[in-house]
Amino acid sequence: MKQTIYLRADRRGVIGMTKGLPSLYKDEIIIKVNVEVADKVFGNPVIEQKVVVQDWASDIDVQDVQMHQNIITQEEAEMIREKRLERMREILENQGYTITKEEETDGGV
Repeated sequence: MKQTIYLRADRRGVIGMTKGLPSLYKDEIIIKVNVEVADKVFGNPVIEQKVVVQDWASDIDVQDVQMHQNIITQEEAEMIREKRLERMREILENQGYTITKEEETDGGV
């Protein structure tokens, strides 16, 4: 079984679920969820899955990004983020700055 559902949510929680794109009130968001369930899993026990929605625009300035659709995938968000970071690097380098990336550490001493 494959199906797309839309969760309507605000800061208090999920308000509802629809199979079509819902209308929104102020401060609500839509979360598009593609659900795929294998035939073999129907029955007991109850299956639990976790859905985490991250801020797709974190660490980028989206003032100049033109959104032509109301839905964005995680892959598209990452692509926009990477393009914006690359453009910021270019701007800073053109102004004489040297850009380096911090090395990630495992938290050890």
